Amino acid sequence: MTLHIILTMIVLVLVLVGGTWYAKKRFKISLAVMGLGAIAFFVSSQVLEKMVHFLVLQPQKDGTISLMNEHPFLYVLYAIAMASLFEETARLVFFKWLEKRRSLEEKDALAYGLGHGGLELLYLGMGSLISLLILFSLIQSSNTDVANLLPKTTLETVQSLSVWQVYLLGVERVLALVLQIGLSIWVYQSVSRKKWIYLFAAYGLHALFDLAPALSQVGWIANPLLVEVILLLEVLAFIWLTKSTFWKKSS
Repeated sequence: MTLHIILTMIVLVLVLVGGTWYAKKRFKISLAVMGLGAIAFFVSSQVLEKMVHFLVLQPQKDGTISLMNEHPFLYVLYAIAMASLFEETARLVFFKWLEKRRSLEEKDALAYGLGHGGLELLYLGMGSLISLLILFSLIQSSNTDVANLLPKTTLETVQSLSVWQVYLLGVERVLALVLQIGLSIWVYQSVSRKKWIYLFAAYGLHALFDLAPALSQVGWIANPLLVEVILLLEVLAFIWLTKSTFWKKSS
């Protein structure tokens, strides 16, 4: 299992580095914009959004959340709304800020999306894989006392994990990267064309994309493969919608 986790980590890094290299060579993206996109992701979703979660959800020391257990439907609505609100608003603030300093270019949407989605890939995807790697090392350690310190639910989850689920985690992060780039295009187009309908669409689309994972979180979708199939179909439909909305009309 350790080998599969390491392979997945390598593939994710190659996807991000390769995508950045191609975007820089082919579209001449600004690495500064990409870096600011990464900062915007971290501040919006990992600082501000988590502060709200701490105040509203009030998670217990063991990680349990009463709203999730007692009112799963409300938890799902809350989760998808907050993720959409904070991340899309961060995009809006960034493009409005950049617009005041120079003319916006289409490649700015790609650069921001790579930065935002790229750090998400590293922070969430690589972070999860590194945690798995450490947990597997502890479980396989000859020192059983260390493994016994882990919560029972954590031990059961890790021990029941299949190889295909590890690779599925990598697939999910790549799909999320594509979605983040696409959503950046929608918000960029909203700001550059002064059409706020595109911004509202980005809010709604982001919430939709987070719906299947949120339903899985509360146990309403038990099969993780089904979640990824739904995400894949959403990505394909989103690519078509984005192309037909912003590029067919100008051809």
